[in-house]
Amino acid sequence: MPSKEQFIKDLVSRMTLEQKVGGCITFEFCGTRITPNEHRKINDYQVAGLRTTPHIFTEEPYGSRHDASGAVTQRLAPYATADQYAEILSELQEMAGRRPLSIPLHICSDQEGDLSCDIVRGGVNIFPSAMGMGATDDPDLVYRAYKAVARQQRAIGVTQLHSPCLDVNINPKNPEICTRSFGDDTERVIAFGHALVKAFAEEGIISTGKHFPGRGDSAVDVHFDLDYNKASRKRLDEVELAPYRALIAEGLACIMTAHTMYEALDPDGIPASVSRMITHELIRNDLGFDGLVTTDAMGMGGVAKKFSTYGEACAAAIAAGADLVLAKTHAENQQQVFDWIMRFVREGKIPMEELDEHNRRVLCAKWDTGLFDKHLADPKKVLEVIRDPGIRRLSEEVALKACVLKHDRGGVLPLSPDRKIFVTDQHYALWQNKGEDLYYHTTQLQKFVMEQTRNFAYWETELEPTDQDEKTCLELAADCEVAVVYSHYWRGNPTNTDLARKLKAAGKKLVVIAGAPYDVVCPQEADAVLVTFAGTPRSMEAACRILFGKDSPGGKWPLKLVPQN
Repeated sequence: MPSKEQFIKDLVSRMTLEQKVGGCITFEFCGTRITPNEHRKINDYQVAGLRTTPHIFTEEPYGSRHDASGAVTQRLAPYATADQYAEILSELQEMAGRRPLSIPLHICSDQEGDLSCDIVRGGVNIFPSAMGMGATDDPDLVYRAYKAVARQQRAIGVTQLHSPCLDVNINPKNPEICTRSFGDDTERVIAFGHALVKAFAEEGIISTGKHFPGRGDSAVDVHFDLDYNKASRKRLDEVELAPYRALIAEGLACIMTAHTMYEALDPDGIPASVSRMITHELIRNDLGFDGLVTTDAMGMGGVAKKFSTYGEACAAAIAAGADLVLAKTHAENQQQVFDWIMRFVREGKIPMEELDEHNRRVLCAKWDTGLFDKHLADPKKVLEVIRDPGIRRLSEEVALKACVLKHDRGGVLPLSPDRKIFVTDQHYALWQNKGEDLYYHTTQLQKFVMEQTRNFAYWETELEPTDQDEKTCLELAADCEVAVVYSHYWRGNPTNTDLARKLKAAGKKLVVIAGAPYDVVCPQEADAVLVTFAGTPRSMEAACRILFGKDSPGGKWPLKLVPQN
């Protein structure tokens, strides 16, 4: 059998220009139906891989998230269990195997934890956010948890996960990163990032450090707007870049570039994802990284606003030095992405030797994760992994050890099942409907409260509570001494803290279950605040057991810059 180097060298030498261009593209696979568009991605554009978004019906139009009036909606894809989805991904891999040269696909996904998970249907065990993992203060436990995450994903057919989030979240008002970071301390980010990288490598998953050079100090969400980082190079070296230097030395397989502009790194105001000074000079020459470099999704406002077309932005990212461009977009733009990269190659903006290097790195990553030997999932084994009682117990343990009781003034806890309480949470369809099955669904808090008491009133509000929601909540809480409010905070979404304050003003003892440790969902007026760092089933179950005295929170406050009390 040839060595990896010889095998990859020979494969690159036999690739056509079209195959090499496609070998730098990751398109999106929305839903659970293989359509003619999937055939085009794999056979016409010869893509390197696909990014999964299984719950959204289609990318036509992108995400199906807007109706004719402009209101946000989301048409859900036909339901598929984890083993059925494994069959679908294997069918896509078989399609790729019939291409000339039979190069397998890398199938990538987001499975960071909490709400940032793409594959949750059918009882996939979901763990807390990265900050929740950090709150356990136990790198070995987190290593075992990420082994479980990777094992489940690899069983389904995923070969690359866009984690860890190596952003050091030094801005408490960061709307996009927030609990996706392990914390605001560089050494903590390195320690828990190492646990993830090690776990993923052992389970045959490509780890992806993001968002390079670091977005923990961001004040905007680059999905929608331009983002400027004005930190000095010294601060960037000490904070943002430190996790990358450490984890590159420990085997980080892939880096994802950010769409933020860094004044100290590229004074021309070019986002990192399309900056040659950052993507090539800093990553390759300064850090000495020879692994895979991918962009973040190229449709985000932070980079798209800099270019005349989507395709041009993608080509510019490859020209800047990225090996892969993450092009989550609809069919019209897919042709455009391919054509623009081809145009840049023909015009010499992407030299052929660099195009070959991009493909070499992509193919090496596929070799290292065993894709040339075994690229098909075994659907018969998927449920064996998903239903593994050891993984279930581990997810329960981690959820409990991630919980931190921020404060309990006056000893409100534990709650008595004999005294009627009022409970409310928010309906967050855009993220919670990734599951909407018996394992993971909206109104799940009600389910876990019922396991502790039947003596309660419940109301689920809109994500941003309406006037009618507030009126109903105050009426339902009228004969209750205690109000329990679960408050999401995810990528700057509206919170229900104003409603919580109104319940407190109405004379209720206020208990808040907070998804994040920041003031935006931890009102000082609350009598007790329990931070779960997640809104997932096991975290909600743990919260209810803690509130009623059946378990104790096992977490440690994971922040240095934000005091616990």
